[in-house]
Amino acid sequence: MLSNKRLVTLNAIGICCNIALLVIFVKYKSGEKCYITINEHQEVMSVLPDDFLSIGIDASELQNYNRIDFSKPRFRELAAALAPAKLRLGGTMSDRLIFSRDDTPLISCKNCPLNASKSVCHAVKKFCRHKFLPFFILSGRKWSEINDFCNVTGIKLLFPFNLLLRDGNEWNNHNAVELLEYSMQKGYKIDWQLGNEPNSLHHVFNVTITPQMLAQDFKKLRKTLDHHGYHKSLLVGPDTTRPQPNCHTCLTYMIEFLGNGSNYINVRSWHQYYLNSKTAKLEDFWNPKTFNLLNEQIITMKNYTRNYIQIPMWLSETSSSYGGGAPGLSNSYAGTPLWIDKLGLCAKYNITTVIRQSFFGGNYSLVDEQLEPLPDWWVSVLYKKLVGNKVLHIDCKCSPLQRMYAHCANRKYTNDTSAITIYAINLEMDKIRFFLNGTAIHGNDLNIDEYIISAPSNNRITKTVLLNSWPLYYEHPLPDLEPRHLKYGHHVSMPPYSIAFWVIKNTSLKVCK
Repeated sequence: MLSNKRLVTLNAIGICCNIALLVIFVKYKSGEKCYITINEHQEVMSVLPDDFLSIGIDASELQNYNRIDFSKPRFRELAAALAPAKLRLGGTMSDRLIFSRDDTPLISCKNCPLNASKSVCHAVKKFCRHKFLPFFILSGRKWSEINDFCNVTGIKLLFPFNLLLRDGNEWNNHNAVELLEYSMQKGYKIDWQLGNEPNSLHHVFNVTITPQMLAQDFKKLRKTLDHHGYHKSLLVGPDTTRPQPNCHTCLTYMIEFLGNGSNYINVRSWHQYYLNSKTAKLEDFWNPKTFNLLNEQIITMKNYTRNYIQIPMWLSETSSSYGGGAPGLSNSYAGTPLWIDKLGLCAKYNITTVIRQSFFGGNYSLVDEQLEPLPDWWVSVLYKKLVGNKVLHIDCKCSPLQRMYAHCANRKYTNDTSAITIYAINLEMDKIRFFLNGTAIHGNDLNIDEYIISAPSNNRITKTVLLNSWPLYYEHPLPDLEPRHLKYGHHVSMPPYSIAFWVIKNTSLKVCK
């Protein structure tokens, strides 16, 4: 039998445990308090195109002819769910790609068969002089398969020509002309680029192309496009790397190129990644300092190129970590908050297209090798479904671990011309409550459609995510993503480590009409 003293001790321990559990329960139920303010009288910050959220596939995926079957129904369905969009076939290997309208399987440095065109043989000879510049052939048949895929899915192709096909200091356009003539004959509608990260060519290929040389190359390409029926196509460039404190040339290359070649492009473009895939850790993906890198880079790029504000700006290649993505992180829920925040920041700063690297391939893809959608695909589909083109101002008084953006709601989602979509990220292991304030969101008839994306058991490296507590699985056709309907109270809330979309109807906003 227990002594009275021991019983008292055990009871005291039990009471303390219960009190602790009660405190945790109350804290979770009440949640940290934040305040959202959206006022009725405001101007639209920017207006985005329907293909703002776009996708890329690395050109290296085309080396193995049969690696991607662009005709596969499931592959097309998964891409079509993100339409309208651009599809960029870029990356380092785009500067090793040679187009041949015919299949030329026997082509090599020692043999260029009779059925190969002069432009193909000439290009092969150029690369064969440099053993560090291997090449691969993209056939007309594969090119047609890619373009048919784009036509069926409602996606517009963006293709970079090979910049390393050169005669001395000048770009050689012969292979480009062969591709343009083939494409025009087939009636393909395409936008174009020239090269990939030209400021890094010396590091990657031991080749230097100055911004002044590149500007002349773009001038030549613009004339070539106009002459071969592609005068309406966009020319996008120069696709430099992100500005960095320890890389002065990353920014000066862009500035000097624009100073010489701004008249020849329709879009000024650059690439952005946060982390090195070889060294990135889970907590790096959820650290507010990592999120702030993009904000600083956008402001820097905007400030230094403000003389060219009339030319739209794109992130023409971007993901969480460079070098193919961090395995188990970039392609899991770990990278999803960075992706949503990137869309919010780019919309806020009027970067009019964001091309996600990649749709398929690498460890940062939206779709895996078995054509199963990964977490970022699901949130991209939700974004397309709910978020409209007009970007609004929103004040959110909370900690750095909560980030929030607002747009007019997608008019395809609701006919309510006053509806807005708020999307937010909660980076901490706490429930968060957002109190709704401002002159735009008041009244008893306010209705909210809520979509909460979270991880099972708060497992941030999961590849299966929950929508309103139910796991998401892809079936044919795409299942309806149903909201939880909330009647207006005074707040909305988010569970730990979650992403939320709220479509708020019957507001007092006029700018969304």
